[in-house]
Amino acid sequence: MATCEYDGELYECSWQEKYVLPIYDILDQSPLADFVKESMTIVPWAGTFHLLALALLGGAVFLVDLRLLGAGLSNQSLQALQKTVSPLARLALGAIVISGIILALGELMKLYYSPPYWLKMFSLFAAVLFTFGVRNRLIASEGRLSPLIQATGAIAIIIWLSAFAIFSNTLARIALLLLLAALSLIVWRWHKTADTCALMKGVAALSIIMWLTTAAAGRWIAFY
Repeated sequence: MATCEYDGELYECSWQEKYVLPIYDILDQSPLADFVKESMTIVPWAGTFHLLALALLGGAVFLVDLRLLGAGLSNQSLQALQKTVSPLARLALGAIVISGIILALGELMKLYYSPPYWLKMFSLFAAVLFTFGVRNRLIASEGRLSPLIQATGAIAIIIWLSAFAIFSNTLARIALLLLLAALSLIVWRWHKTADTCALMKGVAALSIIMWLTTAAAGRWIAFY
């Protein structure tokens, strides 16, 4: 807990209220935020590019994840497929960040008080860290698990699980359990056809779950 001040009186508050809320408040009153709010076209176009970029990123990520699970483009090597989709994934990620910032400027204070928004932000960070710091490195090293990869994976999973526990609800947790069960069945179903080890298949399954969490939380923002 931290200490905040209101009307000259001190009270206990969360670290988020003390350190993050003032930043959002300043940004919300900035000329750039006012420009975005007053425009009739910026937010709709930013939203369109945001969804298209998310679809492109999801396709690039899932093609490799499904290949690891033994489905999809199984006639291509992992390294060749990864090399092909990596530029698309980076391009899509950059577009997501830029368009997301523009969208956020249009409703900063609403987003600050939205649990789905925070779930999306932390889940996105965890998914990017896991995809580029764990999955891609494992593919490049042909499944060799280094201490750096282990540490990166542990950090990403802890961030994702913590955010899900804090910002989700009971229905979302039930959906996550069902998704985990479905992916477990898929891994078991394809365990004989995939030419990758159990570790790589587990990494692919976790990557899919993290990105689906990010996408679902993003849609949940609009209805919260």
